[in-house]
Amino acid sequence: MTFQVRWEDPLKAGPVGEYLEVIDYNSSERRQQTPVDLNNKYVLARSGLDPSEGNPQFHQQMTYAVAMTTIQNFERALGRPVLWAGMEGDSRESKPEFVQRLRIYPHAMEQSNAYYSPAQRSLLFGYFRATDADPANQFPGGMTFTCLSHDIVAHETTHAILDGMHRRFGNPTNPDMLAFHEAFADIAALFQHFTFSEAVRHEISRTDGDLSSAELLGGLAQQFGVATGMRRALRSAIGRTPNPSEYQTIMEPHERGALLVATIFDAFVSIYNLRTGDLMRIGNRQLSAELIQRLAGEAARAARQVLDICIRALDYCPPVDMTFGEYLRALVTADTDLVPNDPVGYRLAFLEAFRRRGIYAPETP
Repeated sequence: MTFQVRWEDPLKAGPVGEYLEVIDYNSSERRQQTPVDLNNKYVLARSGLDPSEGNPQFHQQMTYAVAMTTIQNFERALGRPVLWAGMEGDSRESKPEFVQRLRIYPHAMEQSNAYYSPAQRSLLFGYFRATDADPANQFPGGMTFTCLSHDIVAHETTHAILDGMHRRFGNPTNPDMLAFHEAFADIAALFQHFTFSEAVRHEISRTDGDLSSAELLGGLAQQFGVATGMRRALRSAIGRTPNPSEYQTIMEPHERGALLVATIFDAFVSIYNLRTGDLMRIGNRQLSAELIQRLAGEAARAARQVLDICIRALDYCPPVDMTFGEYLRALVTADTDLVPNDPVGYRLAFLEAFRRRGIYAPETP
């Protein structure tokens, strides 16, 4: 699959552009890899380097392409440039220093980990050897690079973007704050799956058009989960039956955030079913190649619109101490400002999905 990213001029070797600076320094081995030059005429002629797990320059290209795609999705929804969080000064009186580029380290450490560092304004990706727990799907002892996972790169890039928009969302003033950071990063990665038309068509064909059971599209970090011995994706938005009591009892940030991810995905599936109900009836649920193509197009459009709604809602969120219920109110308010009539019932789908999990917008004081 090919990522379509905007043209940057100049784009220096690294790549180093307006938003990102890829620095391929391996701190474990204390070695600097040769940076890729995406403006090289031979690279341009091939539309970029061919995929290769053993080529560090492809790793640099991969992280740049996924991060730029994530940035483009945010800028399309917000209608303004993305800004990174500024570096704090030495004293409380000093203003944060402007940070133009987010730094990306594709081979930062030999660990089964990847994370966004607010202090360094950097994304750090690890690499590790796979376990022998699932030899049918993963070569035992084979090297696994987190920088080659679309979901992990998109997830960590979203953390950085969210930190630039809402600096205090990282303060755990209530159980929802850290959970929201994790959930929103997963939401951005999840809905970018639907830009891969081949994968969408494959899953629609495999599930007879039922996206609520599309594991490839609904799972996150599949290779990472298998390589670490989980035998499945690291996290999944499907297969979680709504249970209102979970919102009151689950407090671990990743698990609590998974509730919000599953809620948003449920709303998306409802919207997709509304958009494609007539097509399924006309086709009598017999999925021809033409119908699969139409369904894939509707799924991609619905996913793009849901992601845009989720991103625009960030501008309507309180700057501190936000809850999932307040995010629901922001979702509805942001979409009402743009589309007052809601002809397809998007807002109703969101409200119903949140209601099934016991999450309600707080009363306005």
